[in-house]
Amino acid sequence: ANVGDTTPNVLGAWCEDGSNKECKLEDSTCGNKSQDCHGRGPYFGLNDGGAKSCYEIGRRQHAGALSIYTSNSFTPITGNVRSLHTFVDFSNYTFTLKNGTTVHTCPAAMGNSFAAGTSDGPGAFDFVQNDPGAPSNPFWNVVGSLIAPPSSKQIRCQYPKPVLLNVGEAKTPYDWSPNIVDIQVLRVGQFIIIVSPGEATTMSGRRWREAVYNQAISTNLVSSSTPPIVVLGGPANSYTHYIATEEEYGVQRYEGASTLYGPHTLNAYINATAGLMSYLRDDATAASPPGPTPPDNRKKSISLITGVVYDGTPLGKSFGQILTDVSPTYIVGAKVSAKFVGANPRNNLRLEGSYTSVERQGDDGSWSKVRGDEDWEVVFEWKRVNGLTGTSEVTVSWDTGIGTSPAKGVYRLRYFGDSKAVGGKITGFEGTSGAFTLT
Repeated sequence: ANVGDTTPNVLGAWCEDGSNKECKLEDSTCGNKSQDCHGRGPYFGLNDGGAKSCYEIGRRQHAGALSIYTSNSFTPITGNVRSLHTFVDFSNYTFTLKNGTTVHTCPAAMGNSFAAGTSDGPGAFDFVQNDPGAPSNPFWNVVGSLIAPPSSKQIRCQYPKPVLLNVGEAKTPYDWSPNIVDIQVLRVGQFIIIVSPGEATTMSGRRWREAVYNQAISTNLVSSSTPPIVVLGGPANSYTHYIATEEEYGVQRYEGASTLYGPHTLNAYINATAGLMSYLRDDATAASPPGPTPPDNRKKSISLITGVVYDGTPLGKSFGQILTDVSPTYIVGAKVSAKFVGANPRNNLRLEGSYTSVERQGDDGSWSKVRGDEDWEVVFEWKRVNGLTGTSEVTVSWDTGIGTSPAKGVYRLRYFGDSKAVGGKITGFEGTSGAFTLT
């Protein structure tokens, strides 16, 4: 299902301010601030960047999917393959609701609660979720006005969202956010896939799927003996932030504040999609209209990521040298780690390669790789120590309690890096931990 408002932090949102209380339900704050409210995953107490919690959530999803796959409760899919795709300008898309009211969308804009973030990643400053009022911080009023001051028409159109960033009308050096969006639907027999360019919330997905289901029935798109099966996938093709219901938009939590095109955004997607369903019929002879062409910014896009200047080592040290070595012995289930003198990993992205490996010693004394940084149980962490001297550290960790239990034996950790000298020359190097026994 679509997951525009779900979270892997299944233990809830808690205040990390020492109080150990749950965050305030209405606005996800602790002491009226968002910064200390954090969601907790299955292994929230570990200092591993969330790797073990992420692995556990993936394991649960895999177990659920596998149980469905092995259940033999499948519906045969039969029929033709069809598709449609068009572009629609949502800066002012006018359409009629079921009740006969004519409404329209607005140029894209972000609200206050977008800057508040969520308990998965709180924002900064004094922003909070569920804030449909006007910004109270004069600094952000000035920032928003410098980007693109919203007109009175835009303010009315986006209501009750207060316009923090008027991204849909910001054009320098190019559009800050898309106003022209993709509408795409794929059909395989009675199986219909809505391809969304935004993150639809759970309820938005239900309504969108229901509308497409009803349209498929009413237009005889599929046989009555094989009712349509509708799913919603995305984001794809572009990224148009969130798609919330009108009710969610009115509350103005993070999802509502991140719904770009005003309170009628969801209904606009539904209307644009349902209006094209006839192009999925078996007897359709024409292709869906292309719609307005979105801008192509590939040749003028800018990057704010600075390049690597140079790497350095601490006095008396060399790249790849051990700073903190492994212990001689560990039991299976323990976490093994070593720290090395490092260099910026952006010097070599090692595509199809690896920054690190876990090697096991064979009976003949040779070493062979058994784990790498493509494995969830192995974590590679790079930390800049001093920007002026260019020094950095790399920590390689292996959690032997994740995944398939490793065989007992003798192991070591490896680090593969590349350093950049003043002048730009890049040189590869390696680091190796001491050997340790896993019992």
